[in-house]
Amino acid sequence: MNRTTILTVVVALASLGGAVAMRPGPVPQVTYEDTGQLLFPNFTDPSQAASLEVIGWDETAARNTSFKVELKDGRWTIPSHNDYPADGTERMGKAAASFIDVKKDIYRGDRPEDQSSYGLDDPTDPNAKERGQRITIKDASGTVLADVILGKKVEDKEGYRYVRLPDQKRVYAVKIEVDISTNFTDWIEKDLLQLEQDQVVSFMSDTYKVDESQGKVTGSDPFLVKKDAADPEGSWLLAEGSTPIAGKELDPFKVKQAISGLDRLQIVGVRPRPEMLTLQALQSKGFFVTRDGSRLYGNEGEVKAICDDGVVYNLYFGEVTYDSGLALTAGQEGGEAAPKPEDEAAAKKDANRYMFVDVFYDPTLDTKATAGGNPEDAPGAKRAKQLSARFSKWFYVISDASFKQIRKAKAEFFKDAPAGSGATPAAPAKKEPKPAAPKVEAPKAEKAK
Repeated sequence: MNRTTILTVVVALASLGGAVAMRPGPVPQVTYEDTGQLLFPNFTDPSQAASLEVIGWDETAARNTSFKVELKDGRWTIPSHNDYPADGTERMGKAAASFIDVKKDIYRGDRPEDQSSYGLDDPTDPNAKERGQRITIKDASGTVLADVILGKKVEDKEGYRYVRLPDQKRVYAVKIEVDISTNFTDWIEKDLLQLEQDQVVSFMSDTYKVDESQGKVTGSDPFLVKKDAADPEGSWLLAEGSTPIAGKELDPFKVKQAISGLDRLQIVGVRPRPEMLTLQALQSKGFFVTRDGSRLYGNEGEVKAICDDGVVYNLYFGEVTYDSGLALTAGQEGGEAAPKPEDEAAAKKDANRYMFVDVFYDPTLDTKATAGGNPEDAPGAKRAKQLSARFSKWFYVISDASFKQIRKAKAEFFKDAPAGSGATPAAPAKKEPKPAAPKVEAPKAEKAK
């Protein structure tokens, strides 16, 4: 090896040694005086929470979304959905508890330009790139207990999320298990009608339609059944006024299926019902009244269920809506209704329907009433009064699947009869002339949403 080569190797080794010596060591984790402290030190009891609001961003609609539950006059309501009653005590407690004892575990920076990478941009900023979800919890006096923007999950730490306080730049990774649903149906009473299948002793379905152009009800063919009081198993018989179909027999499974649909009926949206109902308010949802104001019709028929305590449910089915998101669950003031999708499969998938519920008590149908007692004191009368007060405030939106399970054409309740068995027995029907098509008030203006 010549002298030049030796010098080259020595210089290279020296340079390598210098580079190794000058190489930066591991960056120490930065801590601040508040690292490890509680994120919300004054929030110690979940029962303090009296309101919860979640503000997010709807990418499809390109706008902010807001979901809020609040305790008003001792009752949980959903202000974002016109103060609809919420079944919120347990769910609210779990949501509030998520923010108690949460610590500022790991400092991740103070640079506003880095917030997008953590998914912590302000959800109300229209120019933001990666918006977070802002969650605010207050007590009954309006004092803020927790207010935070929740970002992405921390990839290398299970159960951790990025967070920042709305008025601060500093980002922390914190260990938090958040279970806050902004789904309207998760917060409401699941048993809408508060009806049990075994209570129903009579059922009626009528799939008439309202010809809005002529103001007439057409195609009325009511199907009525009642429980066989002599059968301990509670089999069903055609009731007076409903004639059998030649060569067919009643299919008890289809009857039970429809009544089961009533028992399990769940709504997907609500609209406030004005105290003083107007023709416009009714017609905009597909409901019509006779010209003398004595009878209501839904443009897609109705069903009736009579319970053994004399409570009578009337459900009227109205217009289809293809809305989605907040427009579906709460409606949108002054907004245009979503058009019917051109694709038929999509139209069926997106279809939901307005429903009007009317409940009253009929003492003559109450099999549980005490002889000689005051009808107003009967349990059925009290139940009907409570239900009527509840239903009188709302138009409901139900899924098309629920609609089809409950409201069936008469033929759907029958099946082929075995040879020689004859048709299903029915109570003697009175021979009466077929009534003329009822006349209803036809719309005088375009439908409003």
